Amino acid sequence: MAEIMDPKDREHLQQLRKKSQEEHATLINDPEECRKPGNFGEKLAERITGAIATWKFILIQTGIILGWTSYNVFIKKSAFDPYPFILLNLFLSFQSAYTAPAIMMNQKRQEKNDQIRKEIESDVNVKADLEIAQLHDKIEHLTKLVEKLAGNRCESSS
Repeated sequence: MAEIMDPKDREHLQQLRKKSQEEHATLINDPEECRKPGNFGEKLAERITGAIATWKFILIQTGIILGWTSYNVFIKKSAFDPYPFILLNLFLSFQSAYTAPAIMMNQKRQEKNDQIRKEIESDVNVKADLEIAQLHDKIEHLTKLVEKLAGNRCESSS
């Protein structure tokens, strides 16, 4: 192929490849707005969901609940929250009342980031389709040139 292309076309092709690589590198990187949460609420929501979505949190909470109920069941005289554990129920309700919105805020932010990434992936796919179409055109052009050269050689040898 290098013999077929003149130096000007070869240089143009190299420039196009370099430009394409730069564009592709830009497209595959996460956009700035996906890298970090924006405001205080988003940061707080991400920290809360990051903390509660761990086995460490589940084990600590299970230990606290078991300790709470055990103390109040076995120490009947000085129990600060006797059965049916109304105070424990209140604390768990508060926890879920504040945790659920934080989880939803973090999911909303993640959904926005996923949408941005989908748009970028779509751009990459469109760009790849265009490049493939260009390659098909170039191959078709080269095929015609080869056929033309082969036809000329056959005519000159006759």
